[in-house]
Amino acid sequence: MNPLIRGLHPVVQFILFLGLLIVCVVLGAGAAAGVGNLFFNLPLSELQTIIADPQEKHAVALLWMNNTTQLFSFLLPAALFYFLMGSKMIHPYLIRSGGMMFLLAPVLILFANGIIDLSAKFNKWLIPVGSWLEQQVKPSEQLAEKLSGIFLNEQSGVSLFVLILSMAIVPAISEELVFRGILQPLFSRMTKNVHVGIWIAAFVFSVIHMQFYGFLPRLILGAVLGYLVIWSGSLWTAIFAHFVNNALAVVMYKTYGSLETPEDSAMSQWYGYIVSGVVFFGLIFWFMKKSKWPWMSFEYLGITELKPKAGTEKLNV
Repeated sequence: MNPLIRGLHPVVQFILFLGLLIVCVVLGAGAAAGVGNLFFNLPLSELQTIIADPQEKHAVALLWMNNTTQLFSFLLPAALFYFLMGSKMIHPYLIRSGGMMFLLAPVLILFANGIIDLSAKFNKWLIPVGSWLEQQVKPSEQLAEKLSGIFLNEQSGVSLFVLILSMAIVPAISEELVFRGILQPLFSRMTKNVHVGIWIAAFVFSVIHMQFYGFLPRLILGAVLGYLVIWSGSLWTAIFAHFVNNALAVVMYKTYGSLETPEDSAMSQWYGYIVSGVVFFGLIFWFMKKSKWPWMSFEYLGITELKPKAGTEKLNV
């Protein structure tokens, strides 16, 4: 760890990272505007109007502007924080492979879709039609849906490679570095409880997307990704699972014209939910049984006074 900030309390580290994040978000907004203006000839005076009411002719420009925002808002502050904190902040969550868990993580995410789909239905029920809450959250939801539709529409001219890069690769790497790579360990150390750390990070992950009709599904997804990190001992496991989840969403839209599971598909039937749930919880049991958590818990929670001894009773998470 950098001598300048060695020994800082996790709360102070969190404030430091939050400061970096805010600065980088501001820089990202400027950089995205610059990309739109310099590479796609979008007038700076019209950018706000274009973003508020996007059209298909602006799809490629808006996609690359969004990529720029993601890289500046998430990847840059994460890189700066790792640089300041030193290699101990990175080890062992980036350099471990994750083993078989790395390969099975996308399967777990795939079979989590039954629970995620049910949570989405419950989420919609929590926002009554015509309510004050609907008036507050629906505009941002409609804008997000419109943007997704424009990006994924065949008429937009966006290639599949650019779509996968922009909607799967960039978010998976940049968001996981921030939420599971930095915030989750910090929240866990602040509370001395990995479960609390995972769910707080998942909560922030869901809120920051500003799409509240999908708040519960994204909360569950964030928590599953968080547990994948501590079970496998590798951030790459969550990155890979996040990538596959987003890539499948792109493929689903291309196939069905919607990001939601079709009502007439097997996954939307009662037996589909049962099969999905059984496999999902079966995989969770396997992940917990093979968990690396007991051997990384002291380091992860910032407990340096004691170290687990080989042969001690295994504690599953």
